Amino acid sequence: MHSIDILKRYNIKITPHKLAVLELFAEHKHLDANQIIRYLNSNTSNISSATVYRILANFEQNAVITKHNFGNDQAIYELNQNENHHDHLICLGCGMVIEFNNPQIEEIQIQIAKANNFTMFNHNLNIYGHCQKCSTGNNLTIAPQY
Repeated sequence: MHSIDILKRYNIKITPHKLAVLELFAEHKHLDANQIIRYLNSNTSNISSATVYRILANFEQNAVITKHNFGNDQAIYELNQNENHHDHLICLGCGMVIEFNNPQIEEIQIQIAKANNFTMFNHNLNIYGHCQKCSTGNNLTIAPQY
């Protein structure tokens, strides 16, 4: 779906800055506000951080994006695309986020909920560790205990 179509679908006023933010999500699945500001300002969009935060708040309120807090200082956003549910691998070294879906994990979670007479509405599975790049050499950082 194109950026203009997304804004029309959610009845959000179309502006060049909103379109520019949405186009970034087409290129990058997971972004924080600082990355958005850097990308847009490097492309001469000249957008203020206040504008980016207002756009993100508006998009989150209208369910255009989902906000994640993966245990770091900066919230990460991703575009809602009515995809199947997915979970995340989060690198504690570089912050890379990898999406994955595993039907066996999904089924086990349903079974656990049923075994405990629990009605599950939603769930999030975030696995923290180090990507291959951060696991080798001097890039290895100590993982916080959760």
